[in-house]
Amino acid sequence: MLIGIILMFLSACFVIRNIKENEKAGKSSSKYLDAVKAQIPGNYSGYQATVKKTGEMPAIESEGYSFIGTIKIPSLSIELPVQSNWSSINAKKSPCRYVGSVYENSLIIAGHNYDRHFGRLKMLNSKDKIIVTDTLGNEFGYEVVSIEIIGAEDVDKMLEGDWDLTVFTCTIGGANRVTVRCKSVQK
Repeated sequence: MLIGIILMFLSACFVIRNIKENEKAGKSSSKYLDAVKAQIPGNYSGYQATVKKTGEMPAIESEGYSFIGTIKIPSLSIELPVQSNWSSINAKKSPCRYVGSVYENSLIIAGHNYDRHFGRLKMLNSKDKIIVTDTLGNEFGYEVVSIEIIGAEDVDKMLEGDWDLTVFTCTIGGANRVTVRCKSVQK
């Protein structure tokens, strides 16, 4: 009985820690979103997927963190800044570029499954829209084509395929990755 009580207490502590971490991540990403959007020229005026750029996406800085732009998922009411490089520390603040570039139709964005980050990706449907805005103010529109579950260690599978945009997060418990595959669309 004592072991059961201890396990229940530890479970409650774990849940409370997760709730606090989720709240902290949401506040952090909101703060950085405002800072990033303030540095992006112009306004969000429609998809400009005809931009003829190649290579690395330009980054902007905020409080020592580097960002390549924002990601907006209207059907989930999500808009978040996207950091230039993935790390476990960066991902606690906001989603991060895993690899790739919008200019080369190869961008992969990773984020934690916090409710205020990518925790609701599994709720997306085919044809839902995702918009990535670079730091120059260019908007790139995408449409969800498929949602798949990939093993946590299956990096090769995450990188395979001819997808213009991939967005992923871990499942509860971290055993797998909810992976959203998208193709470019014109507005």
